[in-house]
Parts: sequence; structure tokens; C-alpha cells
Amino acid sequence: MTRQREILVELARHHGININQAEEIWNLLGGKIAEVISENNKKTDGLYDIKKFPVIHIDNFGKFIPAPRQIKHANYHLKNKNNEHNT
Repeated sequence: MTRQREILVELARHHGININQAEEIWNLLGGKIAEVISENNKKTDGLYDIKKFPVIHIDNFGKFIPAPRQIKHANYHLKNKNNEHNT
């Protein structure tokens, strides 16, 4: 059993729900986060704009804050990719 599954089983038991309900909640949560993150075009002039990444707040769960370092890293690779195509 994977660690994620063990955690889901433990949480389901703690909250009095079955494992199928816990898995459905987990999948819906991940799906909603992915939907919000990929909603809009996040690029400006071919590079990701840090200001276009929202902070996602989910009541009773927490906040998902974009990591500027990872966005800058992605932009670094996009710049290198663009430079390779231009030469």
C-alpha cells in the first residue's frame, strides 16, 4: 500500500467515511486545483508572468501559493529554448 493510500485510509477512518468517499474527495480536490491553475493564459511575451498565478484558498484545507522560484526556473528554460530556435 502506498503512503498516500495509507494516509487516506487513516483519514477516512478518523472522519467516519469509507475509503471510496475519501478517494473521491482527494480526486476532486486535485482536479479543482489543476482547473484553477490552468484556467487562464499565464504567459506574457512568451514567458510566464508571476502576477497571473493565483493564490488558491480552500476553506478548511489551506492555501496553495505559487512558487516564484519554479516560475523563474520555467522562464529560464523557455528563454533558452527560444534562443536555440533563433540561432
